[in-house]
Formats: sequence, C-alpha cells, structure tokens
Amino acid sequence: MPFNPINAANACVRRARRFLALAGTKLPDAKIKTDLRRSALVLAVTAVDSYMHWLVYRRISEVRREGDLPKILAKLEIPFSDFASLADATIRARREDRDLRPWVQVKNAVQRRLLKETFQSYEQVGQALSLAGIEKGWSRTADALGIKTDDIKTRLNQLVHRRNQIVHEGDIKRASRPQRLQYNDVGQDEVSADVDWIAQLVTAIEQVVAAGNPP
Repeated sequence: MPFNPINAANACVRRARRFLALAGTKLPDAKIKTDLRRSALVLAVTAVDSYMHWLVYRRISEVRREGDLPKILAKLEIPFSDFASLADATIRARREDRDLRPWVQVKNAVQRRLLKETFQSYEQVGQALSLAGIEKGWSRTADALGIKTDDIKTRLNQLVHRRNQIVHEGDIKRASRPQRLQYNDVGQDEVSADVDWIAQLVTAIEQVVAAGNPP
C-alpha cells in the first residue's frame, strides 16, 4: 500500500504514546519523566504538521497541468533561482536530446519551498488544507468532531504554544526577574489527553479529505 498522510501522523502519535508509557514507569530521575512528557507533546503536534505536509505533497504529485492547481497553490511564491535552474536544465536536456520532465522539476521546487513552511496552528493548517484543494476544511472537521471551529482553534493553538515553549525556550518558566531556574508544569494525564485529542483531530481531518469536496 502507498504511504499516506495519515500514516505519517499515526507514526508520530505512536511515538508520542511510547514516550508517555515510559514516563509512567519507574525511572531513576523524576525529571526524565517530565522531559518524556514534553517530548510526547512535541511529537503530537508534529503529527498535525507531518500530516499536512504529506497531504500537500500528495496534491502536488497529482498535478499534470496548470488547470489542476488549487488557486492558493498557484499563487505560491517560488525563488527565481529555482526557475533559473529549470531553464538551465531545459537547455541542457535539449542539447543532449533527452526528456527533462519539466513538471517533475516544478514539483520538486514547490516541495523545497514547502519544507520551509510550518503547518501546526489553526491558521497554518487552514492554509495547508487550501493548498491541498480542500474546501471548508475546518468547518467540516468541526462537524466530524461534533464541536465548533472556535473550539478547535483555541485548543490547537494552545498546544502549539506549549510546543513552542518547549522547543524554543526549553520550557523554562518566564519571570520578569528570575532568581532560579523553574520549568513549566507538565502532567502525565494532561499530556495524554492532549495526545488523544490530536489523534482524534487528525482522524477527523482525514475523514474530510477522504470524502472529497462538497458538490
């Protein structure tokens, strides 16, 4: 079977749950447990990011002509250097009398551009859904979960904020005049619930994608 976006997301969720399972065992240092929970939360958010990247990549791979492009994908900014490289490759291929497969070159350029993007927050995921040609992605996902889009926005963005505190700030507690090193709290049950929620969110998005756009 081909590798699909949901496979990437599920792999991240499984790894997050392994960290949580290990954090629930007897370890020589309690601080190891909290760092395992932090790692689990980071991987859970990565599940969303990974799913969206693979989804957009798959959409790009289906493009065969300009008319196949979703509107927002057609407007994606690509460095001029990529087009210069394509032009040079076209000239070389013509001289060597070989098929260049220009669409492959274009798709590779788009993929390189997307590697610089992050699809984690509510707004970023919405952009990725549009890039993949999915219409009304968030509203349909909310319907699948039986909640409101604002509920998704609030919780997802909170989790992304926690992820950023861990990744960018070492999860060190902020203070105007810090006297000693302190970390933000990270509980086992809380992170476990967050991982489960993200797994449900990605599953709902996958259902929307599989159903296709409404008529």
